[in-house]
Amino acid sequence: MTFQPERGLFPPFLQQALRFAPPPPLGFVLTRAVRRLAHQRPDLFERLDEYRHAHFIINPVDLPHVFRLIPNGKHASVEMIARKNMPEGTARISGPLILLLGLVDGTYDGDALFFTRDLVIDGDTDAVLALRNTMEEADLTPAELLGFKGALRDHLDSTADKTFSAMRRYLHAPEVNA
Repeated sequence: MTFQPERGLFPPFLQQALRFAPPPPLGFVLTRAVRRLAHQRPDLFERLDEYRHAHFIINPVDLPHVFRLIPNGKHASVEMIARKNMPEGTARISGPLILLLGLVDGTYDGDALFFTRDLVIDGDTDAVLALRNTMEEADLTPAELLGFKGALRDHLDSTADKTFSAMRRYLHAPEVNA
């Protein structure tokens, strides 16, 4: 029998396999990336205004972990937490991982995903709008978020674009926005 992925979800066998893995140190890497961005582009974090201290729960529904983002500029943090211990937050953004990644790199429009119900928002929608506006203003590529420059940045972005495109096709993710 061939796996037919639901709209953008990781295959069940991969979801099950990831349940046995402890949360990787990805939170540490992402915390450093967000703090580096805050140092380079403090204007982005000023746009968040009162929501700099908000707790955003990023919930990739096809993974056994969630992320808690507190975008407090140079004191920002990203923590990876087992789904069974999902904390409350100011707002929660839920959807398949490939769609959430597409929100970060601008592949997808959050409003369109929200209205097609591929993305679910719970909690303070004003906080989510502030975060979305900040992400759109940032216009980041994956390599820029991670702090890469020059030829290495170009190579990483090209590789990420090809990888994400292949994943979207395999996972039958929604069409990319024009």
